[in-house]
Amino acid sequence: MNFHFRKCQRRTLPLTGPPKAEPRVPELAGEALSVEPFGGGSGGGPNDGGHVTAYDGIYSIAANQIDFICRPPIPPASPGPYILSLLSSGMGTDGRVEVRGTQGVRVTAGPPLLPPGSSESTNGVEVVAGEAQSVLIQRGLIPGIDQQIEMQPGSIMIDGGIGMVTVQSLTNVKIQVAGGLSSITLTPAAIIIQGPIVMIN
Repeated sequence: MNFHFRKCQRRTLPLTGPPKAEPRVPELAGEALSVEPFGGGSGGGPNDGGHVTAYDGIYSIAANQIDFICRPPIPPASPGPYILSLLSSGMGTDGRVEVRGTQGVRVTAGPPLLPPGSSESTNGVEVVAGEAQSVLIQRGLIPGIDQQIEMQPGSIMIDGGIGMVTVQSLTNVKIQVAGGLSSITLTPAAIIIQGPIVMIN
């Protein structure tokens, strides 16, 4: 298998604190990648633990499996907020972040193991939150005006704001509670209302 790499120009960004060793970047013309040992800042030494690498061009990492992990630092380094950020800033309005899996994409939130971060049965897109957490899909920033869908432990709210909410189907639409004890069914031929007591005011 042949790999073709695009040569990139490395830029050095100024950092505060003691200087740290920089990784050696080969010419990428058939030479294997090698990295010199980092300074103490990258391994839990007394420095601030910061390390920045920047490239003008395409930066590619390839492996059978890749993990990005935010974990507590090795003492005596001080812990900080555990944040993993993916940002495509572009020129301010043209940055894109694209995530794709040929079988599926699974996004989870919650304490360790609940819900599981990995599932071999994922087939498509899954968004899963823990029992005590919520899921929010929101368009816009003005409450009561813009639209949102919110799932909380005790409720699901669909808010159309000042817009219109449409639920449609070519066959039927059914709204039911208590396993179908009371329901409203809309079909092309009829509207069926069922329940122990039906009140129309």
